[in-house]
Amino acid sequence: VCSPDVATTVPSMNTTPASNRVVLEAGGPLVAPRHAVGTRSAVVVDPARDDRVLALEVWYPAQACDAPLAVYDILPGVGFTASARVDAPPLDAPAPLLVWSHGRTGTRSAYVMLCEGLAARGYVVVAPDHPGDTLTDWMLGVAADDPTNNDNRVGDAQHLLDVLLADAPAFLDGIELDADRVALAGHSYGGWTALAVAGLAEPDPRVRAVAGLQSLTSTLGRDVLERISVPTLLLVGQCDTTTPPATNADRAAHLLRGTEFVRVDLDAAGHQACSDVGLYLELAPQVADLPDVVVEYVQSMADGVTGTAGDPWRPTVALHVQVLGAWLDHALGRDPDAARAELQGVAATPGIRVSGL
Repeated sequence: VCSPDVATTVPSMNTTPASNRVVLEAGGPLVAPRHAVGTRSAVVVDPARDDRVLALEVWYPAQACDAPLAVYDILPGVGFTASARVDAPPLDAPAPLLVWSHGRTGTRSAYVMLCEGLAARGYVVVAPDHPGDTLTDWMLGVAADDPTNNDNRVGDAQHLLDVLLADAPAFLDGIELDADRVALAGHSYGGWTALAVAGLAEPDPRVRAVAGLQSLTSTLGRDVLERISVPTLLLVGQCDTTTPPATNADRAAHLLRGTEFVRVDLDAAGHQACSDVGLYLELAPQVADLPDVVVEYVQSMADGVTGTAGDPWRPTVALHVQVLGAWLDHALGRDPDAARAELQGVAATPGIRVSGL
């Protein structure tokens, strides 16, 4: 049991597989990696909010090693491996920090391919579960109402920044953070979370950039969006029917004119374009006797990656790794000229439009 002010490393989905566990393979990195990737799991507790518990996944640039591959659970007894290795030795250099926020009914491990890809570009990516808004919460009927969830999510991000940048938690052990290069980003409601933190009445000076991928913005107040003063990215899917561009990205773009704002529109991207849903669809046929409810749930999102069920998912998620990674490099001053050139190369691709560079 954690004391209220302690952050600890804990066993989680990243463990060596047991002999009776079905472990599938996600395949290699979606984008050529600059670094090997390590991963750790941890729990932090916020004593200021009734000892609220946040389970975390941490991905980081690492030294090449033969540590066990991380196994990420999809279902009880079913997991998959990708590229990250458990507790791989970190690189001996400060790395920029990205706090990643999942969407509604999501989890911290629903974006493995994206987060591993960003860590392979040199980022320490820390992803929490937001209690009250995970898939388990919704399945058990204990999800938080929207006003409570809004407060919880903003508080979660702020507490994580406190822990990561001020407390030197033991679970970072050897992972050096560049406190001058800190960003928040997320998918859907997670994008809402990043933007809401950046638009607080008293903005957190530690946050230097924010990004929303298929982001919910329609419920953000005009005053919140107009207060954002740090570089901001919206990555928009034109096939997104959950947070449609017309009611989300278009409105936000109009209100974000007072900051350094980049918008990237992808014609062939739906609401799940940055998540692991495409991978789940690929792996599901390899698992015997999947419950019908699971099959139906995953298949219900089949057109959410590219807008067309059955399209290859890897190029779409890879594009999100490249765009978010290059934009972060630019916004945080990590070789901004090379990052701009990379984004301009993306902009020259048919079906993609980049504005604000």
